[in-house]
Amino acid sequence: MPPSPISASVGIGGFNRKPDVEIVQRLLNAVPFPKGGPNPLLDSDGKCGPKTCSAISRFQQVNLGKADGKIDPGYQTINTLIQILTQLGLLGQILPGYPGAGPAPTQPSSPVVVSNLRSEIAKWAKLAASGPYGDVGGGAQYGIVSDYDTVQETLSWGGKRTIRKGWQNYKEFFDVAVTGWTAAHWTAPGYLDGVKVPGKRVPKAPGSASGISWCGIFATWCWIKAGKNTKWSAGIGPTNAKKVPGNKGIQPGDMCVQYGSEVHHFVAVKVNGSSVDAIHGNSTAQSILSKPVDISTVNYYYQPE
Repeated sequence: MPPSPISASVGIGGFNRKPDVEIVQRLLNAVPFPKGGPNPLLDSDGKCGPKTCSAISRFQQVNLGKADGKIDPGYQTINTLIQILTQLGLLGQILPGYPGAGPAPTQPSSPVVVSNLRSEIAKWAKLAASGPYGDVGGGAQYGIVSDYDTVQETLSWGGKRTIRKGWQNYKEFFDVAVTGWTAAHWTAPGYLDGVKVPGKRVPKAPGSASGISWCGIFATWCWIKAGKNTKWSAGIGPTNAKKVPGNKGIQPGDMCVQYGSEVHHFVAVKVNGSSVDAIHGNSTAQSILSKPVDISTVNYYYQPE
């Protein structure tokens, strides 16, 4: 391994020198949530508080199966962190010049002017990722819809069940964004439970075992809330939009598409050289999360204007 990017230990019981803490915070922030990254992102302020220590522990637990909340130079945690970001092509933008990190992203010679529509789309996407909105209130850690954020519902016969705190927001995505969606859909078996009950989804059809992946519906909702005249059409995507193959020229407000085990849509909110800050609907546990994405993983995207 190349020399460690930190000079001393960071975390619980560490030396916690400000430059080292700041490097660790920036490295952790670049790790996608499913790979052990923090959500919400850490402040890169060089102060090692409980949130930074918890983020270190989460990364260790996800990737190493054990956690002590401390990163030591030259040891397994920092090496794993460097390895993941190298594989994602993100290390160069955080540690330009670090051996093996690749070149730092090229900065444009002049700032990119973002239109009002694109700024509004980014605003609504970020709002959905953190709250407040609808019935959820402020500080929604996993976004305004999540299996993690629940309340108790009293049933007509007096019993109780656990439901999503943000189920009305989930329902609104369909009501506002989906072509041909009406109130009658919610009377079909399983549809209302699909937005209310953690672990469930809105069915593709009455009685269907599989449910709708709503990442594209959420992205379309962000466009509509920003003032874009569009709807989500199943199998087609957003209407009144230009589809661009590849991943060149992505701007804030674009709806980007990745291929993996299934097709995934997200809203770009900021472009950083080879990566993009993105808001993902229908993410982990049907949360709305802010996570960076390597631009090279985008297969195509839609422009709102």
